[in-house]
Amino acid sequence: MPELPEVETLRQDLDKEVGGRKVKAVEVRAARVVRRHRNRPEFSDRLVGRKLGTAARIGSLLLIGLDGGAETAALVIDLGPGGRLLKQRSAAPVDRQTDAVLSFSVGGDLRVLDLGAEGELFLASHAELEGLADRWRGAIDPLADALAWQALGARLGARKERLRTLLTDPAFVVGIGPIYADEILWAGGLRWDRDSDGLSAQEVRRLHRAIQEVVQEAVRLRGVSVGESPWLDLHGGKGEFEPQLSVYQREGQPCRRCRTPLVHERIQRGQTTYYCPKCQS
Repeated sequence: MPELPEVETLRQDLDKEVGGRKVKAVEVRAARVVRRHRNRPEFSDRLVGRKLGTAARIGSLLLIGLDGGAETAALVIDLGPGGRLLKQRSAAPVDRQTDAVLSFSVGGDLRVLDLGAEGELFLASHAELEGLADRWRGAIDPLADALAWQALGARLGARKERLRTLLTDPAFVVGIGPIYADEILWAGGLRWDRDSDGLSAQEVRRLHRAIQEVVQEAVRLRGVSVGESPWLDLHGGKGEFEPQLSVYQREGQPCRRCRTPLVHERIQRGQTTYYCPKCQS
């Protein structure tokens, strides 16, 4: 599943690769992905002929601005658990998992794949974008919010949750899934099952620093690609953060801080976590 660094990598790629391009044609292959619209032609007709603008992000949603139209301000892309975007030559074969294709007057296609039942595409007005922003406003965005460690501490203290559960709650922090949650907790030297309201000031500062450093370094290295269906960027390339992983999928290997073998443990609701039993406390 694309987490915040992967979504931000796609945002940067979209800004460079599709900004300024004019939509020549739209093919929606799966009606479910434009379910907010009356039908596929209605979605396509509102997009054809429009020029794409700046790529932005609200939480884990990708937005591409649209020029010349008061009613429709942006194309919104919700990748869901496994969605992908691919910038491709128009003549290239279309993958059977493709849900939609945006063809440009110049510069190939933008292809949307694997949105599944949860992902979607929709066109939003300015008012609808404000509503989306309001929906995400309560969550911490490590790449957009200048949140002091004291403010993080106040939010942690207001929620009595295990740290791993809280970090992966999209209502608390944007776009942190199992990979980056484990890496953040290791970097902060904190166990996954610590109560969020029981951290000392020093521990809050460590967690605050770990969130910022892990997410920013992952963005710099263009995300992480692991597993049987690894995440791919806009050009089909893998992220380069995997060699930096300190605990995720490294069970039995020595901790990079204390050399203790790392542990893989099953936690609530079928989830698992990786951590060091010695230096995470």
